[in-house]
Amino acid sequence: MSIVINQVSKNFGPVQALQNVSLTLEEGKIYGLLGRNGAGKSTLLKTLVGELSPLGGSVWYGETVIPGYYAQELLWPDPEQKALEIFRDALPSYTEQEIRRIVFRCGISSEHVLQKVGTLSGGEQAKIKLGVLMQRPCNFLLLDEPTNHLDRKAKESLREALTTFKGTVLLVSHEEEFYRDFAWRVVNIEKLSSD
Repeated sequence: MSIVINQVSKNFGPVQALQNVSLTLEEGKIYGLLGRNGAGKSTLLKTLVGELSPLGGSVWYGETVIPGYYAQELLWPDPEQKALEIFRDALPSYTEQEIRRIVFRCGISSEHVLQKVGTLSGGEQAKIKLGVLMQRPCNFLLLDEPTNHLDRKAKESLREALTTFKGTVLLVSHEEEFYRDFAWRVVNIEKLSSD
């Protein structure tokens, strides 16, 4: 169930975002991805989930790979929607009690669960996004700056979830100390490129 990234390139007009990036991700391993701002980390993740099309190269997923993607932008289709409604929509087969249990486990307080998501702090919004993602069936997590906005307790919960996750993880975070001790491999995107 490997994921093979082969010579992937992407431009935005005259700006080269990715240049011949190659990497093989092994099943069940956690990878940290680092690099300077603008080096193409987010572009690579968006390319891997099909939000962007590469100009060159290819991405190959094993037949059983099911990706789950966390984008760093806190954008919502409907910012007026309440947190509880977002979970209900994402988990239609769950009972109200099951949904409320999941919301509580995600660290979302009872005062925030009925607030409009667009009015919540960045930390509360991130918990909602991560909580919904963790309920979806997937075995390849692509996480783009998931620690942004999270407090220490939420980061510890995320760390625990990632270290017990059975699938493959590609994690972008400017907080290298967050993942350095549990990542199987840390790669610099700028060293994955070839001319």
